[in-house]
Amino acid sequence: MYYCIGWPRVARLPQDEPGTPVQVSCNRDRILVAVLTTDSVLIWYNKPCVPIISHRRSSSSILELGENCILVWKPDSSMIAVVTTGGHVVFYSIVVLTEVKTLYDQVDPSNMSLKRESAELYFKENVPPLIFSQAFEISVPGGVTDIVTIRDELMISTKDGHILRYMWDGQLNRDYCLDLRRIPFCTDQQVLRAVPLVDQGYVTHLSYSPLLGGFTIVLSDGRAAFLVAATLKFDPNSVQGIWAGGVEDITCTASNHKFRLMGFGRKNSQGIVYSIDETTGGLSVSHKLILPTKDYPGCPGPVTGLRWTPDSMCLAMVWAGGGFSIWSTFGTMILCSLGWDHSASITDPMKQAPYNIIDMDWAGEGYQLWAINSAERKFTGNQDAEFCPFPKEGEEQPDEPSLMGNNVLIIPFVKSPLSVNPAMSALDKLYLQGEDRLYLNSTENVSSIPLTKAETAELKSSTSANPQSSASKQWTVVIIPHTYISSSWPIRYTAMDDTGTYIAVAGRTGLVHYSTSTRKWKMFGNETQEKEFVVTGGLLWWKDFLVIGCYNLTSNRDEVRIYPREARLDNSYSSVEVVEAQVLLINKLEDRLIVYCSNSHISLYDIYTEVGNPLQCKLRKVQDVDASLLSIHPACVVSVSLSHLKTESVRQRKESERESVERELRNDTASLILNVSGKVVLVQRERTNTDELLYSAPTVLAGQCEQVWLPRRSCSTKPHLTLSLWLYCGAAGMKVWLPLFPKEGESQHSFMAKRIMLHFPLENIYPLSIHFEEAIIVGVENDCQLYPGNPSGPSILPFTTLERVSQVFLQQLLRQLIRRNLGHHAWEIARSCITLPYFQHSLELLLHSVLEEEATSKEPIPDALLPSVVDFIRSFPVYRETVVRCTRKTEVALWPYLFAAVGSAKELFIECLEKKELHTAASYLIILQSLEPASAAKQHATLLLDAALDNGAWDLAKDLVRFLRAIDPDECDEISSPRATSVLPSFPSPLSPAQAGEEDLSLVLGTLVVPRSRSISTNAPPKTSPPEHQSLSRSMSEKQPRLRKISSSSSPNTSRDGANGTAEEFFIDMILARHARKLLMSGNLVDLGKFSVHLDFYLVSWLRRESSRAALLEDFVWALRRIHSDFSWPWPTGSSTSGSETRSRTSSHPSLGDPTLGVEDKLRTLFVDCGDRPATESGYMSNSTGRQVSEQSLLSEHAVDAMLRVRDRTDQLSVLSEDQDLGSVCDDSHSASILTSPPPPTFTEASTDTPPKQEVQLRYILQIFVEAGCLDWAISVAVVLRDAMAIIRIVNAARSAPDAPKIVRRLYDGFIQLDGYAQHTCLGYRGFLNSIQPQIRSLSRFVNASPPSILTGKTPSRSSLTSSSPPLRPSLPRSLSDPKGTGSKTPPRSSPSPPSTPGESIETEEDPSACTIS
Repeated sequence: MYYCIGWPRVARLPQDEPGTPVQVSCNRDRILVAVLTTDSVLIWYNKPCVPIISHRRSSSSILELGENCILVWKPDSSMIAVVTTGGHVVFYSIVVLTEVKTLYDQVDPSNMSLKRESAELYFKENVPPLIFSQAFEISVPGGVTDIVTIRDELMISTKDGHILRYMWDGQLNRDYCLDLRRIPFCTDQQVLRAVPLVDQGYVTHLSYSPLLGGFTIVLSDGRAAFLVAATLKFDPNSVQGIWAGGVEDITCTASNHKFRLMGFGRKNSQGIVYSIDETTGGLSVSHKLILPTKDYPGCPGPVTGLRWTPDSMCLAMVWAGGGFSIWSTFGTMILCSLGWDHSASITDPMKQAPYNIIDMDWAGEGYQLWAINSAERKFTGNQDAEFCPFPKEGEEQPDEPSLMGNNVLIIPFVKSPLSVNPAMSALDKLYLQGEDRLYLNSTENVSSIPLTKAETAELKSSTSANPQSSASKQWTVVIIPHTYISSSWPIRYTAMDDTGTYIAVAGRTGLVHYSTSTRKWKMFGNETQEKEFVVTGGLLWWKDFLVIGCYNLTSNRDEVRIYPREARLDNSYSSVEVVEAQVLLINKLEDRLIVYCSNSHISLYDIYTEVGNPLQCKLRKVQDVDASLLSIHPACVVSVSLSHLKTESVRQRKESERESVERELRNDTASLILNVSGKVVLVQRERTNTDELLYSAPTVLAGQCEQVWLPRRSCSTKPHLTLSLWLYCGAAGMKVWLPLFPKEGESQHSFMAKRIMLHFPLENIYPLSIHFEEAIIVGVENDCQLYPGNPSGPSILPFTTLERVSQVFLQQLLRQLIRRNLGHHAWEIARSCITLPYFQHSLELLLHSVLEEEATSKEPIPDALLPSVVDFIRSFPVYRETVVRCTRKTEVALWPYLFAAVGSAKELFIECLEKKELHTAASYLIILQSLEPASAAKQHATLLLDAALDNGAWDLAKDLVRFLRAIDPDECDEISSPRATSVLPSFPSPLSPAQAGEEDLSLVLGTLVVPRSRSISTNAPPKTSPPEHQSLSRSMSEKQPRLRKISSSSSPNTSRDGANGTAEEFFIDMILARHARKLLMSGNLVDLGKFSVHLDFYLVSWLRRESSRAALLEDFVWALRRIHSDFSWPWPTGSSTSGSETRSRTSSHPSLGDPTLGVEDKLRTLFVDCGDRPATESGYMSNSTGRQVSEQSLLSEHAVDAMLRVRDRTDQLSVLSEDQDLGSVCDDSHSASILTSPPPPTFTEASTDTPPKQEVQLRYILQIFVEAGCLDWAISVAVVLRDAMAIIRIVNAARSAPDAPKIVRRLYDGFIQLDGYAQHTCLGYRGFLNSIQPQIRSLSRFVNASPPSILTGKTPSRSSLTSSSPPLRPSLPRSLSDPKGTGSKTPPRSSPSPPSTPGESIETEEDPSACTIS
């Protein structure tokens, strides 16, 4: 939980030609740092980082005594002992000059522009002026190998096998000196088996731990042992050695006090950690520190240094080959510098490693790692013939010196608040603390707590600038105010409230707190009050109050204080509770406070506020518990908390877990949970039959535990996750004490436990926060970035940053429960989490992990877990998708093993089709392509294509068409027709890029963003003698060149060259044509348009062929209703008293009223102004008028031009209609008065509210139908649009067609149906139909004028189309038909009638001014 941040700093030694640094050591307070060089001793102050004193030995002294090699502080920092290579120990006394207040005085320059104005330029810390005095030296016989302090003495190991004890005055304590040859050694504390050393060995490294009660030693032969004595005086007669078995290549050692661990470094670059077995007294391996191959695939050399952090929560390890790493207490690697990106110039992280650390020490609460970097490399790797991670070509390059040279580096760190304040484990927010700043990554940045008006106003302005989210990788850096941190550096404790809004910070003295919503700090107004207490036991928030455990420097007593959040920080508002000993830990459970003191007593308090004084909080002590028997020393207690969780008892077996929790809340029987040196102990409190509350015997739940998490609140919908105990055990992973609830209606069996301890590993994450209800573990990891900088400075090193990481743990719980045959409980947990967005991903991870483990196992598995997991996942609706996702992310070699458990891929594919899970079925199709022959894949792809078309999955259908075209016929087992040798790629060819036409965009986007050039300009002179009807231009989509080969069948692609068509393409084209026919006959025009756009289907060409078959209409009223329903087009309401409707303003054009003009001249000058027309106007216009069109027009100039280019043959009749039936176009006496009369009122109120997107789509469809000659549907669409000009075009097109009599007769019958429908059902269409009566009458006259022989046949009905016209669906193989073989049926044409608007019936009268233009 310690992480690097930023660049390291280089401490330049203030000497001329300084010697080579060899060691760095901090005093007990970690405020003073001693740097030892070969000839000097330098003492630095930590904050500000400045040198205090430097002492350099003379050349004669170095020649006589040797160079400096080891340094050690006296516990009270009053002396320093320096060991030389000549076997001497030099003692230095350190004295503080009282006549000098501070060593550094800050003086402003005389230049006023350079005068300091910022408070940060003034540091309040007084650097003590230190001097060396009374230096003396002693000679140690045998030479010194290592030296440590034990209380007021020095333990010095020598090369002749002795451990000597010296006083700090240089006197030898001969009575307590140890001789290794006289110490019995054994594997445990059975003295009878002890055997003294026989070999001539000596101690090379020493480490003393008072909480372990002994020394860890490393012998010259590579063995390690633990020296323990019966008393703390270490009487030589009672000292016994216990071997650390299994290793003989130990290089160094370090002791962990709080967790009572012994760490050893080995020559094979690994570390090994031992603990004391309380049963036998021997040393047992706790865990190993093995460098993962992903960080460095090799051996970086022997371990040269180990250092535990001041809080014993992390271990720093360095290698002789360079680089360093940070490990958690029980073996989780948090970071490793060998895995960082050190730029392309460094190809070998070992021979060119920037870091080559030979010694290090933690300073300042662990926020800084002082390290000695050496330019000379002691280890550059051993060549391994079988494994060489970085092979070199040519000659071996010489070793490069370290880029950082012989310097002192200061590596900055940040850490989790859990390392010093375990009470923050109940928080689901994530943040880190540095030496003078906070790094926030909280879920919310706005609290639900009511704020004042000023805070609310300030909050609104700052919310957008402060985006904090648990899912965000951005960190908000909050700087501690310089006014506070300058005199209270560094930060010791921090605490965040449950909402993540308020954060309290305690430094060396006093405290402050911060609001993330208002971004304001609240500090003590009286600095004296701030300096009078020191926070010693942490701090936490309870509602609106801040609770701290502190030591009062003025009164010399230990206290528990409570400060209200809303009031200013002042002792007059605080509540003080005096305790008997120093407060070490505090925690809370609802309204109960637990305090653990240094006398091993646990005190329980009730927290309450006084009635009528909400700013006053009080404590009432309810119980005091002596916990001295649970731990060897109070410092060994890592955390203490209260919980309602219990182990089962005879009484509890008769009730459920929920009832048990409720009873505990009523009876106040919360249990104690303590983490004592890694062992989690549960002490239950129960009420006896006499209503007496007693604590039962402690129960050990787990060992090797670093962190304990308890859910802050229980959730009724997720009781398993929120009523559990979570323990993180380092390299051993996570342990969960999970409740087991019986099935509903089933009694709990007496032999079944109510809780179970589950264990699962955690990889690539160190948990800092657990979101129980979301089933997520949140952590942090280091990342690095490279910046250009000075090649010889620290900027050449990677700049380390923080990155938030998370991991879902749901699949881990499910797997462990299924493994224990507790599938019902796993199903209950999964059902409670089914709403999580990553629930399916969890099931996929569950299946994938079990598959990878079992399928790749080299040994047979007697009880395979995969079938049980598959049965479990099958109970959820996402089963098929989960299987296919897992399959596609797994190697193909493992597929048979998977499908042996889940079933055939074909069956799953069919199930997906039945459940309409088309995209899942498409994924199975890819799997079938690899497992089955190509013919089977083709058959299943055909079935899926049919289903995709029926369900409107156009993108999927397009991909399936490409898939079918890409299948090589040679790979099919069945005999197929010859196919071109070239296989179409699955992506658009660069020679013919896929581009959607403008009409495609208009249909999908619902607007025309660019002009559609569908025809030539109408400014060209009219063509008078074309033999055929050529006024309708082809659509844009048909003019684009295509390079792929098309079938020559009667598919929509027959307009292209079909000579190279193949059977496969004919097969695909027939499927598409069949579906288009189905959509047209069912009246699904919207789907038909989308179908043509997405699948590149040439709709105009196909409709031309179907104009006499599927495009014929028998029931025009049904078509009208289908269009309204399909396009969600509003029905017109109301009626107009006039027999016509205003469609276009022609009265403003003077030429139409000129009786001297001919009909053709009047037609040429006809225009429709679209500039400011309502939404219901047609939008057609002519360019011949030269009028400017408004940019707001829905249809472009070219599109309207194309619509008006309907040129009839000269031998045919022409009928036009305008607002007043356009009878005035021909010469008439009263035409001028009609054209100049005021326009009639608008049609209806609803007609002006037509949706613009649907209108554009309808006009596009209308244009397609007119171009293709499908005039039946065109009439229906034009009536819906109430477009008189479109009716003119359609009528003229019908009269100009080769089979005009039949078409005109069919259209006339359709108008009769629509007119009857408008008169009796939908009154809103009466006005429009009245306005086009001249066209209807012209159709009637055309029918009457046609020879009777042509009209003898009736309009073919929809039921007889199959017999009187070409078949709608040719006879095809089974694979071309519907999956059920039912074929396409026309749906019933009954639709709800539009609401009729009551109104007077309007009689249709012939307009005397109407005439037919001949």
